[in-house]
Amino acid sequence: MKQDAFIQQLRHELRSLPKEAVDEIVADYREYIGDAIAAGRNEEDVIAALGDPARLARELKAQANYRRWEKRRSFGNLMRVVGSIAGLGLLHLVLLVPLMLYMLVLTAGYIASGALTVAGLVALALFGSHALLGKPAETAPFSIHLFDGSAGDAKHRDARHGTLTLDDIDALKVVGDRYRLTLDDGTRISIVTSAGPIVLRVQDGKPVIDTPSEAARKLLTPDGDAAFTIARRDVISLELHTDDGDRVSLARTGRDNPSTIWSIAGDDGKTASFTEDEHGKTTGAAVHDGPASVAIENGQIAIDTANQHVHIVASDINALSGYSSRASLAMLPIGIAGLLFCIWLTRITWRALARYVRRQIGAISASLERDASA
Repeated sequence: MKQDAFIQQLRHELRSLPKEAVDEIVADYREYIGDAIAAGRNEEDVIAALGDPARLARELKAQANYRRWEKRRSFGNLMRVVGSIAGLGLLHLVLLVPLMLYMLVLTAGYIASGALTVAGLVALALFGSHALLGKPAETAPFSIHLFDGSAGDAKHRDARHGTLTLDDIDALKVVGDRYRLTLDDGTRISIVTSAGPIVLRVQDGKPVIDTPSEAARKLLTPDGDAAFTIARRDVISLELHTDDGDRVSLARTGRDNPSTIWSIAGDDGKTASFTEDEHGKTTGAAVHDGPASVAIENGQIAIDTANQHVHIVASDINALSGYSSRASLAMLPIGIAGLLFCIWLTRITWRALARYVRRQIGAISASLERDASA
């Protein structure tokens, strides 16, 4: 093989290196070959002594990658050196396959540990904000305005104080733990109490109490002219009719955890209903206006019209309690422990590969020096 063919093939095999490095290597070999020819050696013998250009290029690339790793000791540069050594056949297949599998497992460990750490941080931020801001209110944070028009009939719920007011329906008010009943002409109130039924009405301008039970009568406490109060716990059901055509009814349900179901209807057919628990907190509400309706219950909103139906389910942070919340928060320490373990393995791997690379590069340098001296 002639010098030009050798140099051309060597340059081709070194094409992955920077052009400046290739030019420097080619210049060194041209100088070496020129000096040997000037000393009286045959050109073809000199080229043959240098060996196969492809193998020589692999050894030179291994040295170049090693010098790059010495300047910048990154894991990527180290793996390039290992790849170069493997290309020379110095890294046996029996060692290469386990090394690649080990690196694959280590990479998967980093990914899994990082994912667990990020998920744990997200869970920690979620529960931290939940602890700072508090859990969602169990009362419904809204007012229900039922009836438009001049009468202004409306029902409002004050969740903070537990006070129910019925605008323009003075016959029924909720004051603390008692109902206040006011009788007017045309107003009729039917009550089922724990002691028996009661009917309140006005006759000849005077309030009349109809009840077959004297014990039921004693549950009523006079509160001014034509007004009475009664404890809420004594009322099982109540129905009120006014001369304007408005109707208010309520019924208590349940024994262990009693709740009260309210229903309010106007003379125009619009109705509203809601449910209160034993502490006076609203747990659900519904408004109906002909074919249209809106219902809110258990974190869900249902909206119906004559032609459409919309159902919205709200996310509940309380669903992340118990075992699921503990499992979410446990991901953070598991992820951190996994990352620390992977870092420890990486340090050991780095040191072992660095020692192996130095040993192999030393062998390559010695081989090149022997070839040059020969």
